[in-house]
Amino acid sequence: MYKYKQILATFHGCKADLTDEAGFLKTSLEAIKRAKMELAKTSGENPLHYRVDDDAMGGGVSINALIVTSHLTIHTSKKYNSVEFDCATCGEDSEPEEALKAFMDFLKAERVEIRYKNF
Repeated sequence: MYKYKQILATFHGCKADLTDEAGFLKTSLEAIKRAKMELAKTSGENPLHYRVDDDAMGGGVSINALIVTSHLTIHTSKKYNSVEFDCATCGEDSEPEEALKAFMDFLKAERVEIRYKNF
């Protein structure tokens, strides 16, 4: 059954290294598992991930995972010591809030601002 769920959040004051590409990739895969979601089979790499050492945001990591029913996207900003989180799914049994909790455990942020929640 179709059930759209999405969480958009910003993590502020993160204790984790915001340029740790391997750590973000590992946490993304753990978040997908905890949220009862499944990576989509694609012709290319999934999740896509890359690290930038210096840009307008001071460097950081981006992860974009295509999920069978939608996506998990993470962008970090070393300059602002923050992380943008977007997890959306249409799976009836999926739990995007568990993906958020996985990143809460990893980032150890001083504050998490839930900007949008639909479920």
